[in-house]
Amino acid sequence: MARPVPGNDLSAVPGLQEAHRRALAGKLGITSLAALADADQRAIYTALGSLRPRPTLARIAAWQADARGRLSDAAVEASEWHRAASFAVIFAQRQVADGWERRIEAEQTEVDPEPPAREWPGWECAPLCDWMLSQLDRPEHDPAAETEPGAGDATAGDATAAARAAAGGGGAAGAAAPAGRAELRIDRAVITDAQQTLDLVRGGDVVTPPAAELTPAAQLSVTVTGGRSGQQLRAAVWFRRPAEAGWSPVPSASLPTSGQVDFALSSVPPGQHQVRLLAWATQPGASLAAVTLPRLTFRADPE
Repeated sequence: MARPVPGNDLSAVPGLQEAHRRALAGKLGITSLAALADADQRAIYTALGSLRPRPTLARIAAWQADARGRLSDAAVEASEWHRAASFAVIFAQRQVADGWERRIEAEQTEVDPEPPAREWPGWECAPLCDWMLSQLDRPEHDPAAETEPGAGDATAGDATAAARAAAGGGGAAGAAAPAGRAELRIDRAVITDAQQTLDLVRGGDVVTPPAAELTPAAQLSVTVTGGRSGQQLRAAVWFRRPAEAGWSPVPSASLPTSGQVDFALSSVPPGQHQVRLLAWATQPGASLAAVTLPRLTFRADPE
């Protein structure tokens, strides 16, 4: 029988002492793992201001990551659904004399050592699906022994759009990570131009910004949480316009220990774009995080 999702066991969080728990309960009403995981990091920092030594923002982030991990592990135990396999898929294109040359690149991501990527000309998906299904039939594949993927790199030079296909589940943000893995979360996303700063993701939740056009030379700041000590994380941004192929205006980037990375969006053409953010670990041990933002409209450069 699966154990119930923990609700009040804050004492299990490493480093969260009784004095911390009293302050969190008294000032913020935080008495459960879920409340700790969802709380504003700065609010916790302020609430613990009278304690000595005062916990740092990094320590608070570690508490919240541990709480999310415990909630995720319990949710996975309670579920009958288990990932059979997962794949990194890239729809790539490049300009040639008479138009666009396209291909699909794919690799199975939970296999160690990492297998070579496969390629198919064009964007016809039937051969890709046949190949992915054939990997599920391999007798040596053991879903119970799977390890978490690294992820393909989305680069501007190849005009790639990175997507994640998984048997039994996709790359939606907030999807439960299998037990023993870190659950990455795109915790915050902010876009800034010469005239304004707009919140796009706050506390892991997508925020609908006011209807405003962005001026050229905008910058997107993304913060990823949930990674464990020593894990190397990367993030990427994927753009798509109606009736056009997706692409990445900048290469994917390694995340520093702060978890925040900035993307310069000077190459984004004017018009309305659907934007998707991705984050992953380069080595086994963490789930993929993905968030689809509200549509953003970019103005033409007046120069």
